[in-house]
Amino acid sequence: MTNSHSNVPADLIPVIVGVGEIVDRPKEIAEGLEPLALLVEALKRAEQDSGGRWLGEIESLDVVNFLSWRYRDPEKQLADRLGIKPKHAYYGPVGGESPIRYLHEAAQRIARGECSVAAVCGAEAQNTATKAERAGITPPWTPFAHDVAEPKRGAAFQKPMAVKLGVFRPVSVYPFYEAATSAHWGQSPREAMAESGALWAAYSRTACENPSAWLKRRFTPEEITTPSPDNRLIAWPYTKLMVANPTVNMGGAVLMTSRARARAAGIAEDRLIHIWGGASAEEQRDYLERDSFIESHAQNAVLKAVVELAGGEGKAFDAIELYSCFPCVPKMARRTLGLGSDVQLTVTGGLTFFGAPLNTYMTHAACAMVRKLRGGAKLGLL
Repeated sequence: MTNSHSNVPADLIPVIVGVGEIVDRPKEIAEGLEPLALLVEALKRAEQDSGGRWLGEIESLDVVNFLSWRYRDPEKQLADRLGIKPKHAYYGPVGGESPIRYLHEAAQRIARGECSVAAVCGAEAQNTATKAERAGITPPWTPFAHDVAEPKRGAAFQKPMAVKLGVFRPVSVYPFYEAATSAHWGQSPREAMAESGALWAAYSRTACENPSAWLKRRFTPEEITTPSPDNRLIAWPYTKLMVANPTVNMGGAVLMTSRARARAAGIAEDRLIHIWGGASAEEQRDYLERDSFIESHAQNAVLKAVVELAGGEGKAFDAIELYSCFPCVPKMARRTLGLGSDVQLTVTGGLTFFGAPLNTYMTHAACAMVRKLRGGAKLGLL
């Protein structure tokens, strides 16, 4: 799926008007906010950022899948808390790409005239949920929906033998890509590790500058790649500081409308962020069905499609967020884009240092990208 807004009527061009984030660090476990409460607060902050009153007019609402708490119809519960009845209210399946897909689809709805105000939001409270479970405490949240099926993920998509052998979680699969790509690129394991360390050190520097980051500390490449008591080896070659950190409490939200509607509301032009276009593709969920581990065909297809939208060169993007669950992913992506190792690949800080609120990291990346574009960057890639 690929398209851009080149054929959209001028009054229906979709724009982002507000972004909001919340980071929750409660002193007591019982004070921790549940995901639905984080969503409400993130949306309120997005409305405040827009300078207008949009929440009551939301007609399209996409909620990123939760994993830290289970709700029955969370999109309806959120709509009830906001006092709205959107025509489109969707709670999607597990997928780290889903926030970007929802932004794209919401932009399409606005461009088709199907809705005038859209919101995409996600939140997790895994830090509080984990602490509560360890302490034997039930937090004063919406009761956990035990009768709702657990979302499909990981083992549900893999062959029984992979599950039996314990090689079905991302942390045990991505090392295949790490080993295969480095060999394909002619790197020794030491050289591949050095590239990962330098890349992750750059991510950590960006996280230090992001007010919403969970871990604000600059790390050297050697600190990141060298196992230690505080940086244990997770799955070779990845240490703790090279993998995503899901034990965070975060919420993020993006508000969108048409350019005509935003202008009518008096929002300054330099606050409006245009959604230029997007692309989507999928790999086989069962990684053993894929034909190799030296590249991702879905990632290649998407990146090549958006490069075409941008004029044919990866260098056209002056602000970039490449997904960073494991180092091999942005390392593959930057090569597909034809970018050197000197190019900054994050505006957010990465899933290790900014934090990895499970499926919704890219909601926060969209917030960071909006700030970057409002600050002077011209063309961003998520």
